[in-house]
Amino acid sequence: MSTDVTVYRNESLEARMGYARTMASAGDLIPKGLWSSPGGGVLPAPSPGKVLLVMETGAMLGIHPVAALSGVNIIEGKPSISPALMSALVRGAGHTLRVVTDGTVEGGDFTATATLTRSDDLEFTYKSTWTPHRAMRAELCTYTKVGGVWKVSATGKGGGVKPWQAYTENMCKWRAVGEVCGEGAQDVIMGMHTPDEIGGLVTDAGEMISTPDIKSEPTEDWLALIEATDDKYDLSVLSQRIQGFEAKDGTRVRDSEMTEALRTAIMTHASTLTKDSRDIPPPAAEPAVVPEPDENVVDAEVVPDDEPAAEAPAAPAPTEVDDEESELDKYERESADEYAAEMKLTGA
Repeated sequence: MSTDVTVYRNESLEARMGYARTMASAGDLIPKGLWSSPGGGVLPAPSPGKVLLVMETGAMLGIHPVAALSGVNIIEGKPSISPALMSALVRGAGHTLRVVTDGTVEGGDFTATATLTRSDDLEFTYKSTWTPHRAMRAELCTYTKVGGVWKVSATGKGGGVKPWQAYTENMCKWRAVGEVCGEGAQDVIMGMHTPDEIGGLVTDAGEMISTPDIKSEPTEDWLALIEATDDKYDLSVLSQRIQGFEAKDGTRVRDSEMTEALRTAIMTHASTLTKDSRDIPPPAAEPAVVPEPDENVVDAEVVPDDEPAAEAPAAPAPTEVDDEESELDKYERESADEYAAEMKLTGA
């Protein structure tokens, strides 16, 4: 592992995130596969998060962050590395990797064989062989004999020639390399695959061009709409629509139809536009209207009353209850007692 990679891995997460943001600011120098749209009508731009993911993958493999940006590709959320980088990592770890081809595609006997001998187990050799016949069994192409000559056919939905038809020999070699390294050097490649193994469209050197051609027909003629747009803000809204977002509230309503060609067309067209409705300042607020005083209205002056308010009458004092028996009550009581005694004597 190089000193530069060691320094990167020893940095804090915050420092690595800052490094990723700095790298993302390089714009067009960043591979388009690491671009995204942050939403809110903003045009596509390199994603610091994706850049960080690729650099972290490179650090795991022991390669410099800049090398990771060009050698590590993300396909459907899965990281992949080119066959050349995979071979370099395996050989750099001290293992022996060789690729041998034999025969011809037209003759129907072409083979590509990759062998791997580990430095810690010299007595055993891993081996993988790929042929056009095997590729046909894997549904990567068709391989038929026409007029005494074997031919490979692999085309996309639009009729374009796919890599397995364009450079069959190299594709067989890269498949063999990826397979043998996956069997004998997992501790080096850390589960990585080549782009072709996970569905990427690649060059004759196995470098990724784009993701698989699995998208359905676009819902609109996006390229024509891009060219007809004369406002940067409208172009950013159109970019959101292409990616499947509702312009009003940013809700995703369908899968993204953004392609590398459309992304390039958007960036190119945006550079030619000068109008941007977002630059128009909002209308100035109208000053508050102050009503003019009415000459017929006279402010009344409040004059305090000189005479104090009448005091409330005091509550009457409670009358005292005389606990002593009155003369009348005493007379009536004694009379009643005498009457009762007289009646008792007479027996009445």
